[in-house]
Amino acid sequence: MRCLYLTFLVCAGCSLNDDVPAPLASSITPDHAPPGAVVSIDGDYFCQRPETGQEDPTCDTTGTVEFGQTPATPTTWSDVEIMVEVPESGSGDVSVTVTAMGRTSSSLDFTID
Repeated sequence: MRCLYLTFLVCAGCSLNDDVPAPLASSITPDHAPPGAVVSIDGDYFCQRPETGQEDPTCDTTGTVEFGQTPATPTTWSDVEIMVEVPESGSGDVSVTVTAMGRTSSSLDFTID
């Protein structure tokens, strides 16, 4: 006779988004613009919630977008797209990141005209 043993792991202190990847910023359009222009950041997991198959593409909560070290003002935020205003932070090349639920995406290259 063979015995079968099952091992279960219990995650104490897990949060609902533990199984959701960090925000994934895949592109920014256009890749250069002057301060005040609105640009689109496309990607995935901006809402940081588990997929149930019946998701509303909008989020109840948003995060932050930074152009270099300067915070920007999002005008719309969904799980796959963020519309954001280019902040007044001088001109030149910067890295753009998205942070949602304390998790930060990889950066995108952007030029402030």
